[in-house]
Parts: sequence; structure tokens; C-alpha cells
Amino acid sequence: MKGIIILGFEKYSKTRIDTQFPSNICEFLGVTTETLKGLVEHHMNKKMEPNYIELTLEDEVSLASFYSGFSFRHYVGNPNFAVCIFLSQDDVLSSEFEGMMRRIAHELLPKREALNFDDILGQYYEMLKKKELLPYWEEIIEGEISVITAKKKEDKKEEKGEKKEQEELDSVKEKKSGDIKTEEEADIKSKNTKLQDLLDEKKSKIRELTRKYTELVSENTKNSEEIQSYKEEISEQYIKLEKWSQQMADLNQNNAKLMDDIKILNQKINERDDFLKEKEKKIEALSKKLTGVEEVESEAEKILQEKVDLKNINLGLNSELEKLEKANRSLLNEINKLKSQITVHIDSITNLKLNVKNTKADISVKEKEKENFKDQMFDLKKEIKILRRERDHYRKIVKEKNLLD
Repeated sequence: MKGIIILGFEKYSKTRIDTQFPSNICEFLGVTTETLKGLVEHHMNKKMEPNYIELTLEDEVSLASFYSGFSFRHYVGNPNFAVCIFLSQDDVLSSEFEGMMRRIAHELLPKREALNFDDILGQYYEMLKKKELLPYWEEIIEGEISVITAKKKEDKKEEKGEKKEQEELDSVKEKKSGDIKTEEEADIKSKNTKLQDLLDEKKSKIRELTRKYTELVSENTKNSEEIQSYKEEISEQYIKLEKWSQQMADLNQNNAKLMDDIKILNQKINERDDFLKEKEKKIEALSKKLTGVEEVESEAEKILQEKVDLKNINLGLNSELEKLEKANRSLLNEINKLKSQITVHIDSITNLKLNVKNTKADISVKEKEKENFKDQMFDLKKEIKILRRERDHYRKIVKEKNLLD
């Protein structure tokens, strides 16, 4: 064994490391409340009753853990705590190991406020390593103490208990059959039996309602976690949508700039065409007036050369225009792709909102059921109080008249 820790359970399945021995064992093994989430889920999945599990954490740390139980049901020592033992590879656990951990929970958890609690925890840990602790199998149920047998011992102890109870009942019946003398004593005995049966029935109903209440609390916690995850996913989708919207705005801005450039180039091309047309007209007029004068020929040659240059410039402008049109088409394709992606993600966000709305509706229904269970529990507690008063009254009558002697 490597060490022992006491875990404290809070609302919404949160945990804290309450005490540890040795004092740095969690730091040495790299164990935190985050790595213990799997342990907490295993304990909570067992309806918050006292339970024992053995498991291996994500970082290959093996441990055995006993959960003391939920305060609204029944518990061992003190509710909402877990005693955890870090195990080594050489440890071989006996069938009584759970009972010894129950002994630690029963005797140590009520002493948590003691000044020397760490020393006491160390002493019990050494006793556990040496197997000097006696197993303990009792649990406190709604203020009363009853013996709850662990799963490994349950069948054997129940059989022995039933035999002993039957023998005791037979002996009591034989003794009382000789002592009962009047019909009044028989009536009181039958009434006591009926009241005891009714009281047992009410207790079973209370325990069943308490079990349902704890299940609702656990389910409500899971639903809250699901709603939180949905909200986080929706916020992530909104962030992505904002990024895509920004990209769309940038692309639209670039597209507008390209359109302006194309308009300017088209205007320049038109101006060049008009200029070429004027030059051609001049060439035609000069060719008509041509009479062989060399000056006229030289001027015509210059004009022709200017025409060739203007055609070359026009070709360059046309190629540049084609490049800009290709870039514009690629940008339009990207914009269409982004629009389709945004449409898909808006649909997913709508579906997530519908799921969140349905989950909230389920939670409200379960809250109403929980309130109904609370009212039923309150009424049952009133009935139990009345039945207990009647039971005490009949017991008093039995004692005053010495009906059991």
C-alpha cells in the first residue's frame, strides 16, 4: 500500500481531497480531483448508497475506495465521504478488506474535527496494512442502526439470521402461549403485531421514495451537465459563424475593389479605342490627300507606328482584364462555398437549440415529480409519527398490565 486519503463530496458531484497520509501522497502519485472523476462517477452510479469499488485511474494508479453514503438515505460514520487506499502491484486484498475499510469510515469520519486527526488516520492506516482491524458491517439508516451485510457475506449471514430469528420466535411463542390467560391480552398482542407490520410497510415506502428522490437528484445533475455542454457547443458555433462572416466581409470587400479596377480598365480600353478610331480617320484622310509628298508619307508612317503601339497596349490591357476576371470568378466560388457552410451550421445551431429546449422541458417535469415525492414523504412521516405514538401507547399498556410476564 502507498497511502490513504479522505475525499469530501459536495454539490453537483464535486469532490475535494480532505485529508491524506502521507501528507504529499497525492502530489507524489500525480493524483488530483480531476483524475478522480471516474471514481466519483462509479460511486454515484450506485444510487448514492454506501458502496465499495476497486479500479485503476488513467495514470495507472490502482486504488480501493469505500463511499460512506448519501445523507438523505443511509450512511456509515459520516455521510458524503470516501476512504481511498492507493495500492501497489504486490497488494493482495483479502475478502475482509472492505469490512476493514468500513471500520475506518465508521470510527474515523465522526472525528474529522479532532486536532490530532492526521495522527489518528496514520495509526489506522498502519493497522490496515498489518491487517489488525476487525471488519465492520453496520450502517446508519434514517437515525436507526441496522446490520447491513456486505455482498460477499450477505447470503451466509441472512440464512443464519433467519434461523436464529425463527428459533427465537418459536421460543417466545411457546413461553407466551402458557402465559396468556385472557382474551384482552390476545387482542392487544394481535393489535401490536398489526401495528408493527404497518410500521414496517411505511418504512419500506419511505425508503423507496427516498431512493426515487436520490435518483431524480442524480438525473437532474446529469441533465444540467448536458445543458451546459449544449450551451458551450452553441457558443462555439456562434464563434465560428462570426469568423466566417468576417471572412465573407473581407471577400466582398476584395471583390468590390476588383470590380472597381475592372471598370477603370474598361474605361481606359474604351478611351484607347476612340483614340485609335480618330487616328484611323486621320490616316484615311491623309491617304486621300497623298500626292507623293515625303512629309506626308513620314507623317503617315508615324501614325501607323502609333497605331501598332496602341494595339500592343490594348492587348496588354486585355490580358490583365482576363486575369482580373479569373480572380473574380475564384472569389465568387469561395463566397458560394462559405455561404453553403454557414447555412449548414445555422441548421445545426437550430437543432441544438431545440434539443436544449426539450431537455429543459424534461427537467421541469422531473422537478414537479420531485416536489410530489417530497409531499408524499412529508405525509408518510406524519403517519409514522402517529403510528409510533400508538405503538408507544400500546407498549405502555402492555408494561403496566405485565402482559408479557
